[in-house]
Amino acid sequence: MLMNNKFFDERQLKIRGEVFFHGLIAAFALLLINALLQGLDIVWASGFHQNIIIFFFTGMVVIIEAILRDAFFGMGQMRWPIIGAFGVLSAVLIYGVVHSFAQGNALVEAGALTHHGFMLVGAVMPVSVTVAGLIKEIIEKRRNHE
Repeated sequence: MLMNNKFFDERQLKIRGEVFFHGLIAAFALLLINALLQGLDIVWASGFHQNIIIFFFTGMVVIIEAILRDAFFGMGQMRWPIIGAFGVLSAVLIYGVVHSFAQGNALVEAGALTHHGFMLVGAVMPVSVTVAGLIKEIIEKRRNHE
């Protein structure tokens, strides 16, 4: 399937391999840091939220690096829909966090993220991907005008 895609080339395959390797390294590092914190009896979030944050952060690292290195799946013809989807997701999550915070819900209790704090962290991740996509678009437009 990839070989029939006119936007696919061997350079992208090599970059994608490097990107996924960097994601694997990020996941290992985050798991190690989390294990060390648990070993020191430092609870920064519930076990469920810790795992989800590590998983999503690793995905965010992979997506952002792939976007910036011009090897994100479907980026040739799908740039704006992908950026738009992450932008909408960001707006919905940020609205939820602001609404929750306005109701007086704490983001951190007893030194650990609450569910509302987890939602804030979760909102930052798609915002980061959206910003990376927009930066890449600006760079591409400037490069095409030169």
